[in-house]
Amino acid sequence: MAYSSLRSPNLSPMSPIVEDFLSDSNSTFTSDEPLSPTLQPQRKYSLLKAKPTTQLTLDISSPTTYSSSSAGSSVKSFNAISNKMESGVCGEVRPKEGSVDDILLGFMNRSNSTELHINKFLSTFGNGQRKETDSDNETESEEEGMEQADSYIDSDISLENNCGKPLISQSPDNSLISINEEYTGYRRKYGNEDPQSTNWTRHRKHFFILSSAGKPIYTRYGDESRISSYMGVIQAIVSFFADSDDTIRCINAGQHRFVFLLKGPLYLVAVSRTNESEAQLRDQLNYLYNQILSILTSTQLIKIFEQRINFDLRRLLGGTEPFLDNLATSMSDEPGFMLGSIQCVRMNKDLRDKIGNIMQSVKSKDLLYAMLITNRKLITLLRPKKHSLHPADLHLVFNMVNGSSTFRSAESWTPICLPKFNNKGFLYAYVCYIATNVCLLLISPDKDKFFELSEAKSIIVEQISMNNILQDLEETLRCDGYSIADVGVPGLRHFIYKSRTHVQYTSPTFVEPYCNPQERQILFKLYRYTHDRMHSRVRSLKVHYYAGSSETILGWITSSFELYAAFGPLVSKSALTSSSHALLRWIKREEDNLFIVNSPVF
Repeated sequence: MAYSSLRSPNLSPMSPIVEDFLSDSNSTFTSDEPLSPTLQPQRKYSLLKAKPTTQLTLDISSPTTYSSSSAGSSVKSFNAISNKMESGVCGEVRPKEGSVDDILLGFMNRSNSTELHINKFLSTFGNGQRKETDSDNETESEEEGMEQADSYIDSDISLENNCGKPLISQSPDNSLISINEEYTGYRRKYGNEDPQSTNWTRHRKHFFILSSAGKPIYTRYGDESRISSYMGVIQAIVSFFADSDDTIRCINAGQHRFVFLLKGPLYLVAVSRTNESEAQLRDQLNYLYNQILSILTSTQLIKIFEQRINFDLRRLLGGTEPFLDNLATSMSDEPGFMLGSIQCVRMNKDLRDKIGNIMQSVKSKDLLYAMLITNRKLITLLRPKKHSLHPADLHLVFNMVNGSSTFRSAESWTPICLPKFNNKGFLYAYVCYIATNVCLLLISPDKDKFFELSEAKSIIVEQISMNNILQDLEETLRCDGYSIADVGVPGLRHFIYKSRTHVQYTSPTFVEPYCNPQERQILFKLYRYTHDRMHSRVRSLKVHYYAGSSETILGWITSSFELYAAFGPLVSKSALTSSSHALLRWIKREEDNLFIVNSPVF
């Protein structure tokens, strides 16, 4: 049984030790999250909220539910079920004339071929029994949602790193390697599949990217050229709503959810039966869009399609498929994308400070950011005094470094656009591995600073190698995080803690009973479901408590943190409360080791 409330009667108020927790105003990262009144004056930068739009949800006795958004409307929400339906003879429900349903029926009946194409497109993914939904009234019970969350397991692919496309690669013997010689091509896993293959419908989440003219750009599974007809159908559906001054947002068809994100000349679509919410899937589409911007910039993208609307963007994105594939896979099982934050390596504060001081000593007026990263975790970060870094941009940096094996074999110099920093221009990244799993990344706005930053790298490596600092760092990384036993909280199996002030999160390694990948996926789906319920735009929650047959999940949000914790199935609420406070006290003691609290500045 699941229980949700805005205020849990069995959870005592937050203890004083947590009230002032993580209240440092010198945030390393910026965030899109709205700040609490107490934190608002401390933040130097803020982001404008998106203008509210009208949301229409159509739900009738048909296998498909449509959701659209009318931009520029003063109405914040609209219930299509109560406003667009009327009772007919013998109690049957039929749509009113002129309703959204009439428009859709007219569209589908415009020609037999159009109707067949749309039905074929929806049925391609194995349309199951329809599930009644109401975006305004939340008719779905928590028990039903969690049953689906337990039953769905992602079929994420395990990618092998392949070569990317850096601007310059320099081998250890200081000879420059041309890209044509270095790049040997990328052979995609599942690249031979198409909608007619038996394996196509077995994948639980697809991503499609196409141009506004219907030209295929990217598909997560298969080859873009083999699904061109389906891209045309997507373009036709979007264009129909656009002709009515509307924007399609989501289609719920049986177990599948089709989420649309329209970004100028690009259309992005997610097709999922993983029980992820519309908002979560749209966030993932935004990451894919930002990945494309990191390669082209928004200025180039718009200019290309203004000059030639039928341009095949794959010609410019060739060789970057590993980054898109790697990102599509990572978003399904890494909490950082869901939380909008990044994870730091747990290490001794003194060691982190020593490394930061060494990097800080290498001064350059053209150096914007400097960081050490390992396995998608941040070791340390240096930034200008008046500039922070958005986690979404850092995720793109992590994805770039981990998506190409070229960076491991040579010093590289590559252009990259950080959309949250400036989506209209390029920065230039110097990338070099100074140890087996330790990557140094220096970012400059000047495209001619490769050799200067290469010299700076040599100085940093020389100083870090002295006094056994590099050896201590490698020893810390070999420990691979910390376990739940280090926390010492009875009954606690696993947790994810996000500092909303520092926009960073921490989580222990998986131990029993989550050693097997399938159990990890189920646990992450429980976290993801809890996150969606607590961040719902219809009815957000401060506390979410779920008691299942295998585990008990607690979700807790305050102005300072978000906590997602897993306990055993038989834990009482009083024991859960006590354990949660004990966990918060441990995090408070380890704060300097778990997070980058005071980032060095240039």
